[in-house]
Amino acid sequence: MASPRIEAIGLSKSFSGALLFSDVSFALDAGVLAVTGLNGSGKTTLLKILAGLLRPTSGVVRIEADGRPISSDESRSSVGWSGPDLSFYPELTASENLAFFRRASGFAATREDIRSRLQAVGLSGAGQPVEHFSTGMKQRLRIAFAHLLDPPILILDEPMSGLDPEGRAAVGRIVASARERGPVLLASTDVGELPDPDEVLELSAGDLAVPRTPKLVRGDA
Repeated sequence: MASPRIEAIGLSKSFSGALLFSDVSFALDAGVLAVTGLNGSGKTTLLKILAGLLRPTSGVVRIEADGRPISSDESRSSVGWSGPDLSFYPELTASENLAFFRRASGFAATREDIRSRLQAVGLSGAGQPVEHFSTGMKQRLRIAFAHLLDPPILILDEPMSGLDPEGRAAVGRIVASARERGPVLLASTDVGELPDPDEVLELSAGDLAVPRTPKLVRGDA
């Protein structure tokens, strides 16, 4: 996809009548946007809405290429996402899981392509079923899944969770590569652990019944 762009326009989300966040608006053509806030502020929910996994209560998410809105079929391969609740088939290996998901998305799954994804996150030698993976290994596999299709838009929720220094360095390299293709959105309660965000979207914390408007600040502020 050439010149990808993701735009949020007046997003709000309520659960059982309780307003989680409201009036989230931004546009991102390139670079890294970090979404931060305390627990319960709506970071994971917002990223799932942006990835097309949840519907907002109100507002719109637009994904464009060269100024043209893309179809829903295109968007499925245009956005790569990972989050803490992403799970895999426990009886399959990392390679088998990634190969399955590539084929399910309509892409070929060559041995070399899968190997390169796993090598990027330090899992190329992991041949055991995923059910035997440590917490950190599962997190590395989630990151490999997110960039499985080389998506022009990358969305990672708590990407550093459970990772050792080598795993964090791998995430940094993947984000650096992804930002050359297009927008990258990352979420964490600790924005300081994220790799060089250009801007920060801060979701306010407080009672879920109270409307909260996010604040967009510069990454170097």
